[in-house]
Amino acid sequence: MEELFKKAFEAAKVGKFEEAERFYRECLKIRETPEIWNNLANVYVRMERFAEAMECYRKAIACDPSFTMAYVNLASLLLNLERFAEAKLLLLSLLEKGVKNEQVLAMLIVCDLVLNDLSQVVQLYRENASEALNRELAEYGVLEKVLELI
Repeated sequence: MEELFKKAFEAAKVGKFEEAERFYRECLKIRETPEIWNNLANVYVRMERFAEAMECYRKAIACDPSFTMAYVNLASLLLNLERFAEAKLLLLSLLEKGVKNEQVLAMLIVCDLVLNDLSQVVQLYRENASEALNRELAEYGVLEKVLELI
């Protein structure tokens, strides 16, 4: 299985998504792991097969509810699909699990901005302000807006 996983990873890396999908599916026939489901979901995102990607991220989470990367990837996909309320709920569940990093906080701030929960934006930023958070917010193109609110 390790060899199949490597082949899938390498195929995805060079843009051979159908091949990567096939290899990941073969891996899943041997054993289901959150890493395989997550990586297959990433392939589906690159193929713009978003419903299948969401399903795979959810299967990764079901395999291992502590597998943070699948939550983050699913939240990112939901943000890109402008499903901000769903992304916010997922991100809040991460905070409840004790996962509190700049990427999660920045995505949550983006959700709150779009959902017009400005008091929450201010509170989250004030409680967690750092250069790393500022970099994440700048990548999302919202740093200036957040700083205007503070």
